[in-house]
Amino acid sequence: MKIDCCGLACPEPVLQTKKALESLGEDAILEVLVDSIASKENVLRLAQNAGYEARSEEREGGKTIIAIIKGFTCNIASDTKADTFLDKTLFLKSDKVGEGELGAKLVVGFLKSTLELPKLPKRIVCVNTAVYLTTADEDSPVMQILKVFEAKGVEIYSCGVCLDFYGVSDKLKVGKIGNAYGTIEMLFGGEGTISL
Repeated sequence: MKIDCCGLACPEPVLQTKKALESLGEDAILEVLVDSIASKENVLRLAQNAGYEARSEEREGGKTIIAIIKGFTCNIASDTKADTFLDKTLFLKSDKVGEGELGAKLVVGFLKSTLELPKLPKRIVCVNTAVYLTTADEDSPVMQILKVFEAKGVEIYSCGVCLDFYGVSDKLKVGKIGNAYGTIEMLFGGEGTISL
């Protein structure tokens, strides 16, 4: 089966891919055509999280074809660090906690303090201006903190639509590009959400 998701805004490529996969029988291949980095990353992650093998190939005109092989289950190793995480999501809606210079200092302080907790949140989701945190300069204090979270195994996602809106998609330095469907799944699927 082949589906064309070019020109579709987030989360439509993921939703269309999910529906197509559900309609296919076992041992089938789904080819998905996308035309943005965010759509490519999100469709690949959907397939991999569902346990399917997925491969992508760049095409002319900035398009990518993704082949998802249904009926092949990946052997995903169990998380040996499971006891170091809480199944919680840290949901960041801004690059500041409050306003101005103080708000910028507070977000760094809160994130740094979170690293000191005995158990870390399983994931961090950045939406709206919080995507400025994951696209900050390499030597900025917030980037250094986020790199430590990632090194410890915390999943970090930045809203693809937000990255595009603020024109910083090409500046993502930590984590992966997320989508609305995946974010909602994380917020409702875990044991809770902490919002800043």
